[in-house]
Amino acid sequence: MKSQTTVLFCTNGLTALAFALILPVMTLYLVNGLNVEPGLIGVYTVITSGMTVLFSQKITGFIDKGVSAKLLVVLSLCGIVAASAGFALSRNFWHVLIVGCVIMPLASSSIPVILTIIRRYADSTGKSSTKLNSQMRSSVSLLWVVGPPIAFFSVDRLGFRSNFYLSAFVALMVILLVLFQLKEPQAPTHDKDAANKPKAPALPKEVWFLGAIMLMANMSNSIYVTSMPLFLTRDMGLSTAYPGMLLGMTAAVEIPVMLLAASWSQKFGKLPMMRLGYVFGMLFYVGMFFTDHLVICIALQLLNGLFFGIFVGLGVTIMQDYAPKTIGKASAFYTNSMLVGTMLGTSAMGVISQYFGFKAPLVLSFVVLFLAMLGAWWFERYTERRPAFTEQHS
Repeated sequence: MKSQTTVLFCTNGLTALAFALILPVMTLYLVNGLNVEPGLIGVYTVITSGMTVLFSQKITGFIDKGVSAKLLVVLSLCGIVAASAGFALSRNFWHVLIVGCVIMPLASSSIPVILTIIRRYADSTGKSSTKLNSQMRSSVSLLWVVGPPIAFFSVDRLGFRSNFYLSAFVALMVILLVLFQLKEPQAPTHDKDAANKPKAPALPKEVWFLGAIMLMANMSNSIYVTSMPLFLTRDMGLSTAYPGMLLGMTAAVEIPVMLLAASWSQKFGKLPMMRLGYVFGMLFYVGMFFTDHLVICIALQLLNGLFFGIFVGLGVTIMQDYAPKTIGKASAFYTNSMLVGTMLGTSAMGVISQYFGFKAPLVLSFVVLFLAMLGAWWFERYTERRPAFTEQHS
């Protein structure tokens, strides 16, 4: 591969594929494979996500201090291989919990490290970070078109163990790609200077507020993603292959939406586009709650694709824009806010499902996303009152 853009596109996408073979099936693995009560899903998610947040924030901080980003990517990809093998060999809830606490934090740190490399590549080549991030995130959606369907089909036909080994194989392929094709990203001048300082600059308060908004939006999405396979298979009596089909269709819609989100944001603004995406998401959750027909569920994935395509297509760029001197920290903070949202959403889903059924959590998805939309509206008003700051980061 002569183009580093192509290398980054493949690295980002195939890493997402490795995760797409693990994450969507974890609730089914715990409930159906290991016969764990739904409430313990929250225990697993809280502990593993908490460890991941702490670890990834540290490892991406090393990038801002001058540690090789390529080396950190390889190490984190080795974590994916080890975690996949660990899940395949697990025989009870405590085995899964140990793998999730000890190995998955290293594996999950691959995401913010790759995001940092992508931003540095954009800055060093003069490319639009918004457009490049959208293009790279489209590689994630492209692989999520096939990843979840493969995962659920593999589980349905071959079992959970084969599916986890497949994820390990994909991660090994990415390690080879990074070792032989990825060039070390060029660090900006201010990053090189920061390496000689005892501490990197603190994240601006705007980034913290944006993190809270991203957290709530991803919390609503994670509630749906983790409950949907269960209410399709348990409540509606459908085959295990159908949840993967719905996730794949959503990802197929996300791809053009993310590619268009960059140009839409230039015309209408990033924050207004984000709020519009949240509206699509709320309409989607209402539709999913009130239907029991597979055909309608399939049609509603258009709204879900619009919501999540806009959300992830613009989210990391908005976060990085407000922390130009600490891009590594901002990338990790974005990922960690998403992880905490996943942690809270999955935990809430497990508790609610145990007492009210697997569809009831969709009500919470709607409420949390509505709060995220209000937060985005307030933040937009806040930045409008600071015109100089807005102009600097628009």
